[in-house]
Amino acid sequence: MGSLLRQVVSPSSSPALFLQLAFTSTFFAGLFQAALGILRLGFIIDYLSKATLVGFMAGAAIIVSLQQLKGLLGIVHFSQQMALVPVMSSVFHETREWSWQTVIMGICFLGLLLLARHISTKKPKLFWVSAGAPLASVIVSTLLVFLFKAQKHGISVIGELKRGLNSPSWDKLLFHSFYLGTTVKVGLITGIVSLAEGVAVGRTFAALKGYKVDGNKEMMAIGIMNIIGSCTSCYITTG
Repeated sequence: MGSLLRQVVSPSSSPALFLQLAFTSTFFAGLFQAALGILRLGFIIDYLSKATLVGFMAGAAIIVSLQQLKGLLGIVHFSQQMALVPVMSSVFHETREWSWQTVIMGICFLGLLLLARHISTKKPKLFWVSAGAPLASVIVSTLLVFLFKAQKHGISVIGELKRGLNSPSWDKLLFHSFYLGTTVKVGLITGIVSLAEGVAVGRTFAALKGYKVDGNKEMMAIGIMNIIGSCTSCYITTG
């Protein structure tokens, strides 16, 4: 969504307008998704082959992994693009910002997560180990940063987070005719991608647990979630 909206407005020069367009695009995405469910078009997901879903999830995993390089290496000035070449170019052009302390800490917790997953895979009764590992990692890393003042030793930290709940954003939905075409188009494109990702995850778990995915319910649930989300300061999400 961000890359599509950047073609129309810059988030740095017009942050307020950019947010308005993001919320409005999310609203249209949710409207489109919910409409598919209401019209009983859930059968469409049956035409998504396993190879398509696996390829989509693998591609999404690669994109997410590339974006994590910023935090893993402690880079401050990082590319806003998501493609492979710009991201890797940014990584190697900013080698002076790499922090070996941040890398070591990140690899240690990544290893902890992989170990927890391995334990849960080998011994299904210990499924809670893998489920609780991410939360444990957040708690332990937060305590380490707080107790040892890690930011003073070269480790990159998030810093202070804004407190409270997201403010309502229904008053920020922008239906001006000049931007209406853009928000509808972005909403349609991101809505399809979001729906495909949600279905991919749902069908993966369905295959593992042995239950059937109802396409109509999936579409309506994801659509309603995004419609409500657009009114509560959330951008498009998936299942």
